[in-house]
Amino acid sequence: MEIDGLKYYQIGEMASLIDLSPRTIRYYEEIGLLNSVKRIEGGKRVYTEMDFQRLKFIRRLKYLGLTLSEMLELEDIYQIHRTNKKVLSRLLELLDSHTGKIEERINSLLKLKVEIQTYQGKVRQKINFEEAAQKGEELDKRSGNHQRRPDSHR
Repeated sequence: MEIDGLKYYQIGEMASLIDLSPRTIRYYEEIGLLNSVKRIEGGKRVYTEMDFQRLKFIRRLKYLGLTLSEMLELEDIYQIHRTNKKVLSRLLELLDSHTGKIEERINSLLKLKVEIQTYQGKVRQKINFEEAAQKGEELDKRSGNHQRRPDSHR
């Protein structure tokens, strides 16, 4: 829809464009992540290209592992300083922290992988030992070589 020569999107259109649910978009607005939303007659929300870019940015930050509270922190920094310089510095700190956590998780998962592989080897050995023992018993039965067990009740 166009109003005063500017293109606006209704919430359903924006949701389709950005691949988010209308409910999620309304929630982002409610918590303060998307505070530039305009309303027209009847209180209907309309979204601009700027809102589209903002939602893309929020979706990207979420994909990169930032929490909503971290995103709100970035928004607060922007509202205080009205410049991206401080926001981008803090964003780098947050991304560095997330990278460190990912490295820790990768190392932990690699250790777990080694433990699993070691345990798999032990389980395979046990299976092979039991199969070999079972085959040995079957061979003894077929050949008639039954070993007598010593009487333990003498």
